[in-house]
Amino acid sequence: MPRYIDEIPEGLATADQLKAQGLKPGTTTPVALLQYNGQGRSGVCGLFERAAARPAGDPPGSRNEAS
Repeated sequence: MPRYIDEIPEGLATADQLKAQGLKPGTTTPVALLQYNGQGRSGVCGLFERAAARPAGDPPGSRNEAS
């Protein structure tokens, strides 16, 4: 799995960033990891594809796709 340090590539976002936009990850498994360091905090979190994100109110597994 790709790992980025203090930099989020275009097209990816943390779950918190998606939540701030009223979205949630489209999958439970991140596609990459972000290692962050700064302001007395450090850690690792998952990165998710923005293109796969869906509205935060959608139930799990719902994609609002026509069948």
